[in-house]
Amino acid sequence: MRNEAVVNGTEKSLSPAVAQAVWIGILLNALAVALAFTAYKFDYGVSSLPGQISVAIAAACVATPVICWLVCRGTKKFIVYGYLRLTSLLSAYALIGIAFYFYYFIFAPMPVLARTAGLVIGGGLSIYWLVFSYVALTRHIAQSDFEGRAFDVLDGAIVCRKDFFEILDSTYSERSPFVKWHSWIVMTLAPFFLVLSRLLSMYFGTGGVLFFVAAITFPASLWLIGVMIRVGVTMIQLPNAMERKYRKPVLMAPDASF
Repeated sequence: MRNEAVVNGTEKSLSPAVAQAVWIGILLNALAVALAFTAYKFDYGVSSLPGQISVAIAAACVATPVICWLVCRGTKKFIVYGYLRLTSLLSAYALIGIAFYFYYFIFAPMPVLARTAGLVIGGGLSIYWLVFSYVALTRHIAQSDFEGRAFDVLDGAIVCRKDFFEILDSTYSERSPFVKWHSWIVMTLAPFFLVLSRLLSMYFGTGGVLFFVAAITFPASLWLIGVMIRVGVTMIQLPNAMERKYRKPVLMAPDASF
């Protein structure tokens, strides 16, 4: 009966989700823009293109939630919340995956062999993790009862349950890109990062700091790819397929906290 309220008019406001996505987009992309201009335009003096790319990504990540609010402010559709969450994750990936890793291997001065190796390894692993995560998750959803457990099919609509992601986590074990040795390195070096960055910049210049950050945070970028796939599949692709199948809208639960 609680989910019947969604169909009968009690709606979950879209504004808090939009505000959260906008602030995340501003904060994370501001860091990416600052890094791109400071390191590659002013320090290395190689190009302003990284900064321009980051500004374009920032504009897209901030504008998308605003457009969603202007066009869909009265909606209760689950897919809209999926797009908002996916936009926030893209802001995080723009900083950790693009600014920290790919900008370094594309724009920083280094031997051609090192640049090629970094781009091939990073790009190859990113594509592999994207495909692997998508295939594994879509296969799990097709072969399990997740759809029936995570959604209530009512007379006028389909409503997601408030424990949507808890249900997914209880049935699907996602492989982690963090191996044990990497976790130990991060936990050991994190408290000394400020001192370590000063030492690296003293002996190796800005490139030493950027390389260290790229190497340490790369598994986090793979993890973000997996999370984006999870959101894209469960909050956008699956509800879209269910709407076509049942010819009913998939709505957000009124008491959901995500």
